[in-house]
Amino acid sequence: MIPRASRLFALLLIPTLAPAQIATFRVRETAGFRRFGYPVRASIRSDAGPLQLLENGKQIPAQFTALDGHVEVDFNVSLGPWETRDYRVEKGESTTGAGVSVSQANGVFVVRHGLEFDVPDNLLGFLKQVTAGKLSYLRPGSQGLSLNYKDDTEFRTGGIGHWGERTKARVTKHGPLVGGLRFESTEGLRSDRTVKSVVDMDFPRSKAWIEVRWAVDDPERLVTGMIVDLNLLIEGPPTLVDFGANDTVYAALKPAQRFVLSSAAPGWFVHLNDEPYASSTKSAAEGWAHVMDKQRATAIAVAGFGDETRDRIEVSTDGRLRIRRDIQGGGDRSLHFWLHFVTMPVQVGAATSPQAMQSPLRVE
Repeated sequence: MIPRASRLFALLLIPTLAPAQIATFRVRETAGFRRFGYPVRASIRSDAGPLQLLENGKQIPAQFTALDGHVEVDFNVSLGPWETRDYRVEKGESTTGAGVSVSQANGVFVVRHGLEFDVPDNLLGFLKQVTAGKLSYLRPGSQGLSLNYKDDTEFRTGGIGHWGERTKARVTKHGPLVGGLRFESTEGLRSDRTVKSVVDMDFPRSKAWIEVRWAVDDPERLVTGMIVDLNLLIEGPPTLVDFGANDTVYAALKPAQRFVLSSAAPGWFVHLNDEPYASSTKSAAEGWAHVMDKQRATAIAVAGFGDETRDRIEVSTDGRLRIRRDIQGGGDRSLHFWLHFVTMPVQVGAATSPQAMQSPLRVE
C-alpha cells in the first residue's frame, strides 16, 4: 500500500486543468540557435473540438490535425538560443490565415506556398519538380527512394507493389500552416518476401523545405539499406558542394567528379572520385550538405547521421544526389531527412542552417 503522504505528493504533481483546457506543453531551444518563424509539431490526446493554441494567454495561429489516434498541433515560433516558452491548448476556434494548399491532378500532388512541390501520387521518383517562380530545382528522371536487399540488390519504392498493390497515398495535412502527404506500400523483394514502407512528408509554410520521415517495417531484417536518389538541376560549371563534417569541407566539382561524405565511427571521411580528400577519427560528422550553382542551392540534412548506422551523402557534378543509410543487425529501418530549396547566396536565401534542421525545437 502507498503511504498516505506519498499518495498526496503524487496527487500534487498532477497539473489541474481548467475546464476549457485540453493540454499544456513547453517548447525548448536546445542547440544554441536563434530561430525565426520555426515550425513546431506537438502531439496531444484529445477528442474535443474545435481547439485553439495560447501563448502567454494570447491566442496564436495554429493548425490542428487528427492523425493516428492523436492530434498534431502545428505552429511557428521565434526563439532565442536556449529559450523556453509555454503553451496551452483550449477549446475554441483556432486562427490560421492563408498559406499552404494541397491538390491532386494527373497523377501528381501539388503543394504550394510560394514554392511549388510536385510529388508523384505513386511515389515513383519521389519528387517530380520543385519550382520557385521561374527557377526549377530538379532534372527529370530521378530514381527516388529504394531499398537495398541483403544481397545488395536495390528495389525501387512506390508504384505497383507486391501482388499488384498500388501505393496508397493520402493528404494528411491540408494546410494552411503545413501540408502533409503519406505514402504506404508493400514492397516486394526476393522470393515473395515483402516489407511495409511508410513515407511521411511535411511542407511547412514558414520554410522552403520538405521534412521526410521514412520507416520500413522489416521484422525479418531483409533490408540492409535505404537510399534517396534525386537529380538536382545544376546550371554550371562549377557545381559547388559544402559538406558538414565536424567542420565544413567544400569543393568546386569539375566534369564527371563525385564528392562523398561518409560516416565511419567514431569519425568520418570525404572522397573525391574515390580518392581521399579529408577525414577525421576524433569526431562524428554533422551529416549535411549544400549543393549549389550560381542561382540555386539545395540544403540536405540527415537526422542521426552515423549514430548507429553507416551513412553517406554523394553529390556528382551533374547534380545527382544520393543519400544512403546502411543498417546492420537489428536496428530500426528508418531515415529522417530534410531537403531545403533556396536561392543563392545560401546564407541569405536559407535563413535556417542545416544544423538547425537537425536539431528541431524540443516539445516537452
